[in-house]
Amino acid sequence: TMSIPMPYADVNDIRIFYEVLGSGDATPLVMTHGFAGPSGHWRPELLPFAEKRPLVIYDVRGHSQTTVPANKDSYSMPLFAGDLAALLKTIGIERAHIGGVSMGGMVTAQFAVDFPQMCASVIIGDSTCGNGVDPGPGGDWERTMQKGMQMLMHMVEKYGLKQTILREHEWKQTNDPHIADSPYSLDDDLERESMMTDAGHIGAAHAMLTRPDLTSRIGAIAAPTLIMCGAWDDFLPCARRDHSLIAGSRFVVRERCGHGSRWRLETFHSEIEAFLADVESGRDVAGERTV
Repeated sequence: TMSIPMPYADVNDIRIFYEVLGSGDATPLVMTHGFAGPSGHWRPELLPFAEKRPLVIYDVRGHSQTTVPANKDSYSMPLFAGDLAALLKTIGIERAHIGGVSMGGMVTAQFAVDFPQMCASVIIGDSTCGNGVDPGPGGDWERTMQKGMQMLMHMVEKYGLKQTILREHEWKQTNDPHIADSPYSLDDDLERESMMTDAGHIGAAHAMLTRPDLTSRIGAIAAPTLIMCGAWDDFLPCARRDHSLIAGSRFVVRERCGHGSRWRLETFHSEIEAFLADVESGRDVAGERTV
């Protein structure tokens, strides 16, 4: 009898859930999801990429169908990057376009400095390479985020995931000036969170909180790099700083977009496709543009 392979890879003492979508000879694109936004939830937004090349998506440690270690010390950004490298080697991918959004962008930056030989290009969306070291506006947001992550971990420990989401949503109604334009709903957040456990949520938050500041290392990234961010996203000053630190990188600001790929989704697709086309034809990617 023929056995159908399950989309799991056993690496680094955990089992990672992954999918390879699309096919062909083009260099694969690997996309790492955001915090508590597992691949099963993000998948529909990424499917267009699979039309031109193999697309690899997976659940980061602590998320959905990948192992959820109980101890929060089993979560760190270097571990996440190491998991991804081990996954790719296990499935026979030596080199790929490596990208991610939000927490996935942090994983991507860590991967780019730790496994440079595996990067055909680097795509960092709505994210940051730093963690509060620099004194500028990028560092300011990272320091604000550190406080936010600590508060979030505390709330999940105290009230559980669902209550935390409801409270967060209530806060946004009053404080987020762009809430009316947001393509993300409360139902959407609750669906995302239903794929998570408290332990996984706290572990991933811990990994973000304790991540190494990479601003002193990203200057060494030699692969073509795309830094992309929404104009309404709090990460914008971080993205601008990271672009200035990576020589020859491309900086794309998506207008009328907050945090996440779903805002004006067609621009998310078209800018990444244009970048990959330039990389694959050997054109210079450097520059800044607003879409």
